[in-house]
Amino acid sequence: MKKKIWILLLAALTLGAGACTKPLENNGQEQGQQGQTGEEPGLDEQTLKIYESVNTFAFNRMNVYYLWQAEIAKDLEAWKETDEPIEKVRKIRYKDSTGKDIDKWTMVTDDYAGFYSSVAGNEKTAGFDFTFYFLDSTHKSLCAVITFVYPGSPADKAGIKRGDTIIHVNGKTIPYPDYTPSYYTLIGGDKFTVGLYGSDKTITIEPVDMYENPVLLTKVFDNGTKKVGYLHYTSFTLDSCTELIKVCSDFKDAGISELIVDLRYNSGGFSLTEQAIASLIGPEDAVNDHRVLSTEVFNSKLTEYYASRGEDINTYFQTEYDFTSGGKNYKFSTAGANVGVKRLYFIIGSGSASASEALIGELSAYMDVVIIGEQSHGKYCSGLMMQAEEFFEENASQLGSVRTAAGKKYAKNWGLYVMYSRFADKNGKTLCMPDGIVPEYEVDDDPLDGYKLGEPGETMLAKALSLCGYKTKAQAARTADDRQTRLQLEEAPIRTDELRPGSGMRIILPQQAGLR
Repeated sequence: MKKKIWILLLAALTLGAGACTKPLENNGQEQGQQGQTGEEPGLDEQTLKIYESVNTFAFNRMNVYYLWQAEIAKDLEAWKETDEPIEKVRKIRYKDSTGKDIDKWTMVTDDYAGFYSSVAGNEKTAGFDFTFYFLDSTHKSLCAVITFVYPGSPADKAGIKRGDTIIHVNGKTIPYPDYTPSYYTLIGGDKFTVGLYGSDKTITIEPVDMYENPVLLTKVFDNGTKKVGYLHYTSFTLDSCTELIKVCSDFKDAGISELIVDLRYNSGGFSLTEQAIASLIGPEDAVNDHRVLSTEVFNSKLTEYYASRGEDINTYFQTEYDFTSGGKNYKFSTAGANVGVKRLYFIIGSGSASASEALIGELSAYMDVVIIGEQSHGKYCSGLMMQAEEFFEENASQLGSVRTAAGKKYAKNWGLYVMYSRFADKNGKTLCMPDGIVPEYEVDDDPLDGYKLGEPGETMLAKALSLCGYKTKAQAARTADDRQTRLQLEEAPIRTDELRPGSGMRIILPQQAGLR
């Protein structure tokens, strides 16, 4: 017989040093009452123990921190300890009246370490990004057009470049709509082969564990009267902060007057990195005065709790950083590295999400921001990454030694990424809500235009440079193969960023949320 989760009166909120605790509702059970473990048909004893531990952790965290906690209260009430936790969270996360996911991001994972590594930019990868297109008008097969390649990656060493078109993976075409296996093969894992359009050769690629440096490209364009900086940035990783400081210092020393930030393939990352970038490219006076950078909107439980404690829930421009994440300490300063420009140009695409959208919205409230490209993703929430083992350690005194030991054993390496807040600018406005940022100047990304990223003739960059008053040379004609491929291709309506764990995220670290 299925049984509701044993819900403890836990110290679920420990927001700040010396904070009082706020208990969870006990759902009709007395504190300390342990339920009977009812065996679900088809589940062995170990699976039941895993489900019980993970569900206890996930329920308690979501019942406190989930942005739409009130909207899914009935589903939370009905949560059973024998529910399969990954599917349970996917099923109950917030939806509209038709059943369509509003929250497409809250998730439980049984590989927290791998999940964190993917967000941090350290994972097994082939080292390239791509967009799916239909191979022909029948819409039965896809091809993968390369958008960019990380320098030094297996793909780079194999000679793969922007604009290459993959038509075979491991000797087979990419079927539509059953493309998911091919997608996961391409993003990394086992050794695989690809066949490119216009070539009879088969290329073998063996993914490796590597750090994908998101500072993909920096340049300074100088037409004799104006210097314009260009930064192509692919992910808000914590490890990139130090390099970003150097890049912005170099821009400042070069005397740039305007800056183009290319976020077209940037699906988000850590909000602390976003905050650091804001202090590097935002208005210098606002940074030095430590003005409000962003605000957050929480569920009613957290709103009431923070208000009762007089908590300041705003985020401010800052220049000094000292924090720990993933067992690593980060300590750096952005002081003296602000680029000092009055106008920013952002290049965005459908893959620009979360931290990318937050940064654009925050700075738009302070300075002249010009947005170029395609409508962004529309991920307007911040999330907390929570580890099951930490939950059982933090609440050991109330769980008891037996329950704590079981939780740490059976929920080991499980985690939860839970939508925690809606981010907004200093005035409470969320620019990307509900369906993404609409650019002032619409320009489609064209990886088949014959130009490398960073070249003045590249379609999106050319538009940005023209708005800066920078004259670019006329685009050279495409080769015959490029033209032929271009005529055959139609972009497929596939959101690959929703398939890949760690994408589309604005991650609030525990220190930022006040968790201890």
